[in-house]
Amino acid sequence: MKKNLDLNRLGMVIRWDVLNNWTYNLGVIAGLAICFSIANIIRLYRISGFIAASHELDAMTDSYKESAYMLFGFISFMVIYVLASCIFRNMKTKLQRESFLMLPATNLEKYVARFLVVTVGGLVTLLGALVISDIIQLIFSFFITPGFHISLTWPVLSHTIPIANSWQTILEVYSFLIFAHSFATLGGAFYRKFPVLLTACTGLALCLIFGYIINELGKAGWLDFVGTLHIEEGSSAQYIAVFTSSAVFLALAAFNYWASYKLFTRMQVICNKWINI
Repeated sequence: MKKNLDLNRLGMVIRWDVLNNWTYNLGVIAGLAICFSIANIIRLYRISGFIAASHELDAMTDSYKESAYMLFGFISFMVIYVLASCIFRNMKTKLQRESFLMLPATNLEKYVARFLVVTVGGLVTLLGALVISDIIQLIFSFFITPGFHISLTWPVLSHTIPIANSWQTILEVYSFLIFAHSFATLGGAFYRKFPVLLTACTGLALCLIFGYIINELGKAGWLDFVGTLHIEEGSSAQYIAVFTSSAVFLALAAFNYWASYKLFTRMQVICNKWINI
């Protein structure tokens, strides 16, 4: 077997993974669709008493859309984080490990397959749940708010994807999100039991340690130069700061992905009860 990445083998591994976990995937879509639908129906009931005031219809429409995409954005972040932390949930038992590790594919192909399933598959899951909940809220709107019928799919997606108008903010936010996803992926590769909880606790502990170090450096006067930088909007100093912070996040993300792959290559059928080493 060739050790380089083969797209045909990769596709077969993805197909095998999807077919073996289709009930779990459908359950996730159904659960998210129910969650979004309940939130939308509750909002419909809240505005049903004011629907007669036509002069407030535009304001209610904007408020309805805003609350919808805020909820979708928050849940999307949590879902992507949880799925990344559960990247190797298909290897929880000894039998599952044997089945996955003995597939006729390279370690790189198996890792990429699982990575694509939890990332691209997660985005497809969120989109499917959003469309289903949108259809449900449209149906309920005919009974709860006659005359008030809007689709949420495009407004939610158009507000969720472009987070801000400033490209600097977009670059910083998305580089941080990629880093957060990579950290969750690394935690999912390292922890065998309770990967979501243990990864979150590890991240919180690291944030507290980092915050403590920054606080102590500030007290010691090591960070006094920050107040003299005078970074203004549109200045070269701002561009340097944006690119530097984004580059740091992306470099850390690349290391986390690489480390998670290396951990995967060390996984055995029989290993430690809590960690994959």
